[in-house]
Amino acid sequence: SSDLAHTGFIAIDPGPADADHVQRLWQAAVHPDGSGGNLRMIVCTHSHADHSPGAKPLQALCASAPPILGLPSAPTARANSSFTPDRVLQNNERLTLSPRGLEADLALSHTLQAIHTPGHAANHVCLLLVEDGLLFSGDHILNGSTTVIDPPDGHMGDYLQSLDTLLAACEAHDVQFILPAHGHVLGGSAAA
Repeated sequence: SSDLAHTGFIAIDPGPADADHVQRLWQAAVHPDGSGGNLRMIVCTHSHADHSPGAKPLQALCASAPPILGLPSAPTARANSSFTPDRVLQNNERLTLSPRGLEADLALSHTLQAIHTPGHAANHVCLLLVEDGLLFSGDHILNGSTTVIDPPDGHMGDYLQSLDTLLAACEAHDVQFILPAHGHVLGGSAAA
């Protein structure tokens, strides 16, 4: 909608560094004048090859060079999972998009809260859309299957502890829907 265009957009997990795919992401982030690249931030939930490599090429297409946020890959990550953000997300940090200009309506603001959720990957982060009670779960919670825990970067104990953290966050923010990186939206966050 035009209201969203005035706040700008946050790209979550831009995916692989495929030029056509990255170009479509850039075009989807429409400025009020109809041009693309209206991104304020690019956030990667983790460093795997299907989530973060598109971040730098997407950033390069944008005139404003939005910062790439997330957690750097841990020393335990595989070579094809190397990721270094422009800025490290702090646990529970809030990223807010607000309309710009004199007539800005703060009711149109959108806030993502970062929740560190190691387990699938040591540098995994989930994102809670606070105003709408939606959880972007990356690969921590998937639709139709359990996530892969691949040691040493993946850790089952951390994964289970992170599920408890997410359950508490979902209860505190009345989250009813989880939006995984793969598969369809999940209803009933506690059951998921």
